[in-house]
Amino acid sequence: MTRSHRRLAALGLTLSWLCAAPALAQGPAPLMAGDEPVIVAQHRISTPAGPLDYETRAGRLPIRNAETGEVHGHVFFVAYVVKPAPDAPPRPLMFAWNGGPTAPAVLVQTELLGPRRIEGNHFVDNAETLLKTTDLVFMDPIETGFSRPEKPEFADEFLSTLGDFAATAEFIRAWRIRFDAERQPLFLFGESYGTWRVNGTTELLEKHGIKVAGDVLLSGGVPGSLMPFEFTDAYYIPARTAAAFYHKRLAPDLMRDRAATLKAVKEWVAKTYMPALEHRDKLSDAERETVARDLARYIGIPAENVDRKTLVVSNRAYLTGFMGGDKKTVLNTYDMRKIGPDVDAPGYKAAILDYLRGEIGYRTDMPYVELEEGYMPVHGSARRTTGERWNYDHTDITPEMMAHMNAGGGPPASQPWLQNAMRQDSALKVFVAAGRYDSYNMCEGNETMTAKPEPAVAARFFDHCYEGGHMMYRDQPTRLQLAQDLEAFIKEASGR
Repeated sequence: MTRSHRRLAALGLTLSWLCAAPALAQGPAPLMAGDEPVIVAQHRISTPAGPLDYETRAGRLPIRNAETGEVHGHVFFVAYVVKPAPDAPPRPLMFAWNGGPTAPAVLVQTELLGPRRIEGNHFVDNAETLLKTTDLVFMDPIETGFSRPEKPEFADEFLSTLGDFAATAEFIRAWRIRFDAERQPLFLFGESYGTWRVNGTTELLEKHGIKVAGDVLLSGGVPGSLMPFEFTDAYYIPARTAAAFYHKRLAPDLMRDRAATLKAVKEWVAKTYMPALEHRDKLSDAERETVARDLARYIGIPAENVDRKTLVVSNRAYLTGFMGGDKKTVLNTYDMRKIGPDVDAPGYKAAILDYLRGEIGYRTDMPYVELEEGYMPVHGSARRTTGERWNYDHTDITPEMMAHMNAGGGPPASQPWLQNAMRQDSALKVFVAAGRYDSYNMCEGNETMTAKPEPAVAARFFDHCYEGGHMMYRDQPTRLQLAQDLEAFIKEASGR
């Protein structure tokens, strides 16, 4: 490549040798000197309703200290925007991310919501894209994807629960100003730990006068419900019953009708199992034996595998022991129908990188964290992952919590950030979804948690349980139904 071509590529301009790429241009002029350019391109996909024209915007937005103006980090985003019809009301605007807590947003962008969807190792038009209903902005948190702290000493500001919320709220505020999107109804979407980010960010935005029309909590439960460990231990059971039914490991009478079996286990969990866990120190030996045997019967394991003292089978123990303890037959954490971990299709990562740098046009040589490796000094301390460096600074980490997490449980209990925001904003609505076979989530538990607040708040939660795992959208029928349900939710919550 010639020097002039390299210079043009750095500016994000169209090159004759990029014949398959869309026409690229720089976005709006930076509001402050030194800001990085935003790469803009025009695209079209086919949908059952006809062609859909849209614009992509890709870049890194600076996160500045409000007092000094000093840049502390750059957050990478990919946005998809559809020009509204003349005189049409502003389109809804959704900010979306994955979990981790330190994962980039590629899964929900390229497998569910975005206009182009990856299948194996290539991209196809996503006929079910939510872009038909709302503009979309996918955000990679600092130290994921192409997002980075400005200096190494700034990293810890972002690698904590509360720091993450603050940076996300600032990103949303700044993005809406940068692109004149402040009149668009605002939605937040998070998967897994990303539901925490939704909840905490929603409260921050509402406190600062920025209204949120609706939140989507995917595969993350209902953070902030303040339920005890006994609740989690109890409501993990129906998902295990469904998994045992799928693997045909239940007793013959429980294998006749899945719906009836799930109804029975739901009633047992609520009326027998959870009360037993709450008062286990007062149970007689005979009562413990009955509970243990019933538990084993409902989750498809031998009764001797249930600890008679705790009456709990931890998540890790269940997944590893379900098939008899063979390391080659461990149930998949995210989808208990599967055996063993998920494996990316050959070329999967390369296809996503080509999509970002080619089709989207963000032609940086910076490594995309999680999909590719970059340079690290050979000598010195071993590299620590962002997950290992994460600080759950919203609560004290007790020995009990550490033991719970070490056994395969979730992170420390979150706070009622979302519920506080819903009490402040009586129009805010929340869509809650879980996968039936997800070992980390609970369909019936979500229903119980969303019914817990006062009626004025509880009525604005919308619960959904889908056939699938943590990434439920990997099941095609579920993805189609989820897309329809999300579209209906956004229309209702935005008054469309």
